[in-house]
Amino acid sequence: MRFDLFSPRRGKDDKTRWFKVGAAFPRDKGGYSLVFDALPLPDAEGRVQLLMAEAKPRDEAPRGREEMPAMPPGLEDEIPFDVA
Repeated sequence: MRFDLFSPRRGKDDKTRWFKVGAAFPRDKGGYSLVFDALPLPDAEGRVQLLMAEAKPRDEAPRGREEMPAMPPGLEDEIPFDVA
């Protein structure tokens, strides 16, 4: 079973948003291996907090490409880049 790792960030509206920063996988000998795609940042008190939640099936999870805003006109380039 795979778990997703989330880190909280307080938005400008003072609401907490949870950003996926990695995944956790159970080890055969006990415990979990953590794989980070981004490093969580400490809060105002210097603490780093993570939430480990059961991963949703990939077909239910939002795709990054669908949530990204459109590129402003004139900023396109010839370099191919795929976020999926």
